This record gives sequence, structure tokens and C-alpha cells, in this order.
Amino acid sequence: MSNIKVLIQASSLSWAGGRDICMGLVDGEIAVVRTVKRALSAFPEAQICLVAPEFDRYGDLKGIVDDIADNRLQAFFGFDESPLSRMVAASTELQDDDYIVRVDGIHFCFDTNLSKQMVNLAQKKNLDCIKLPADFPVHFSSEVFRVGALRELIKILNKPELAKFHVHPKCYFELNRYDYQFEYLHSLPQYTDEYLKECRQLTQEIYETPRLEVSNKRISFADTPSYHYQLALKYLNHNMKVLDVACGDGYGVRMMSSFLAEVHGADLEPESIANAKAYSTKENIAYFVEDITGMSFDDACYDAVTCFETLEHVQENACLKELQRIIKPGGMLVLSTPQNSFGHIPVNSCHIVEYSLDYLLKLVGQYFFVVKVIGIKAGTIHDDADPYGTNTFLVCIKPL
Repeated sequence: MSNIKVLIQASSLSWAGGRDICMGLVDGEIAVVRTVKRALSAFPEAQICLVAPEFDRYGDLKGIVDDIADNRLQAFFGFDESPLSRMVAASTELQDDDYIVRVDGIHFCFDTNLSKQMVNLAQKKNLDCIKLPADFPVHFSSEVFRVGALRELIKILNKPELAKFHVHPKCYFELNRYDYQFEYLHSLPQYTDEYLKECRQLTQEIYETPRLEVSNKRISFADTPSYHYQLALKYLNHNMKVLDVACGDGYGVRMMSSFLAEVHGADLEPESIANAKAYSTKENIAYFVEDITGMSFDDACYDAVTCFETLEHVQENACLKELQRIIKPGGMLVLSTPQNSFGHIPVNSCHIVEYSLDYLLKLVGQYFFVVKVIGIKAGTIHDDADPYGTNTFLVCIKPL
């Protein structure tokens, strides 16, 4: 029987450059500490390793192993931009046919029974990778890799355009699944509403500040929030007047302003709009304090609206009705929102709901023609032939 090692991947900074939520408190305990303890309990015969970037060697994560004080727990620090390299380097003692269970540090609710099922199937079938479906709730997820397959992947992913797979090697196996021994785990649980509510309650403190901070430390090929704007620019025309709703400090507005005739930003928080104005000097930019469910703009005043990671926070029909009102006939809505097949009670306590793909298309289709669907698997990775992912990106047209 092959050996098993559980890697808990964590970082004090998110890919967007802000403080990572795995460092937040859950019921008085750092979230990643809860994840480590869950792994120690579920895999009593396995070595557990906290795997983090080099910049965390002397930072907030360095004391976690000492504090837990379990001789099965190790730590590895290295390779700031390559979690894949960290995984391989943290597993040098393993043989090629041994297996790694990889868990994200924030996923303190990860379903250990599913992890064990995936290990058993991987060992039985000699799989290179087994993972859960892309739209399975991320807070309960993990992946299993054959060590030798990861070592081979390091040799293949040697070009800049492949760097995104160093962050999410599971997606490389998924997108190239006919070249590898790859499977999805199809025997999925049905979580009770009571359990979903329990998990949701635990996240309230870490998600109390829901905005994603973007800084100059962001790593672009892994940063989904910025990627939404890059994707949007492929569909927006340069002569458009565009509104970015829930613009925060205006990061996306500034990005789009170099390519579009006029870009406005709107946000509910006056402080965010004040910060956005302080950062912006271009004449084609303007900012407004607005509530997305009842804006002060005239009817049909924008050629297009971008609305990213917002629908899940607000009353959905009021939001979509208002967006439809301010967009010109034939104009465009570009929207993104988390995709979750169990999203009626999302673990993220800042979200009212998260959307399965079918539900979202039916909902948005009441107000717009949906002309493009992209399922972002993770980071900046998607497959045009597969609309399922952890995040849904839609391009929509208002009827004439």
C-alpha cells in the first residue's frame, strides 16, 4: 500500500495581494490551525505538512507548527509563486507511487470522508489525480495526487503561459484528463441544511470584511478578481460608456479606463469611493456612491455594466432589474458570481446565496440574453467547452 501525506497549503497573503482569510479567526482560533487539526485527526497514520511561500518563513505562519506541537506535523516554506514546486519539495521522502492529499488552508470544513474515498480510489486505480466536480462547494473540497505525476508536471510546466498551472495543478490534469489517469469523485454527499448553517456560522468572523483587497503584491496569473476585468475587455468596445458596479477602490475602473472611452465606478460605501477618487486622475473616470438595487442613474444611460462578485450579496431580482434599467437596449452586462451546486446555504456568510449554473442562467435569462458562459475553474483557468467551475462569468445583452 502506498504512503499518504497531507499537505495544507496556506499563505498570509492572497493572490490579489491582500491578507489571506486563512489567517482570520474562527471561533477564536486561526482558520488554518483548525484545518491542520482536522487533518491530524482524520489521518492518524499520515504525516501532515503546512506548506507556505518563502515570504512566510519568518511571518505569521511560522509559529503554527510549534504551537500545535504534534510530531506528525511539519512545515515547508519556499517558492513564492509556485504551489506545485512547494508540494513536490515538501514530499521528497515519498516514492513516485505514493499519494498527496492537498487541502487549502482556509477549508477548515473540508470533508475528510471524501478525501479518504479519493485516496482509496486513487490507490486502487493508480490514478494521477482525483478531484471533486468543479462546482462542488470549495469549503468542503480537497484533491489527491500521485507524487510521480506531480514530479513529471514540474518538467512539463516550464513556459510562462503555463505558470497558472503551478498554482492549480489539479486543473492541468482536469483539462488534459485524456492524457492522464484522472477521475472526478462522483459519489457525493447530501449535506443537511443544519450542517450547512453550522459551517456558515463558523465563517462569520473571517468574512466580516467581504471585500477582496488588491495590492501591488498580487500575482496576476492566479488572481481571479483582476481576471474578470481582463475577460470583460475582450467583449467591451473601446467607444463604450461603462459602469463598474461595486467598484471598491476603483482598481477595475482604472484598469479598464486605458481601453474604454468613459468608465464610471459605483459603490455603496462612501469611504471606498473617496479612496477611488484619490487614486484616479484620468478625465474619462468618474465615481458615484450608489446602491445597486436602487441607483440614481437615468434609464438606458450606459452602453455596458460590469458587475463582478456582487449578485450573491444582494437581492437578486432587485439587482438585475436595476441593471437592466440603466443599460441601453442592445447594451451589455458582464457579470460574475461564485458557482456552487450546494449554494442555497453558502458557507461564506457574506453571501445570501451562491448559484448553480442552471439556476443562474434561468435567473439572468429573465432580464437579458446570455450570449457567453465561462466557468472559471480556479485562478485564471477555464475551458471554453466546459461551463462548470468555481466561478461563473457571463456576457449578457439587453433585449432591444
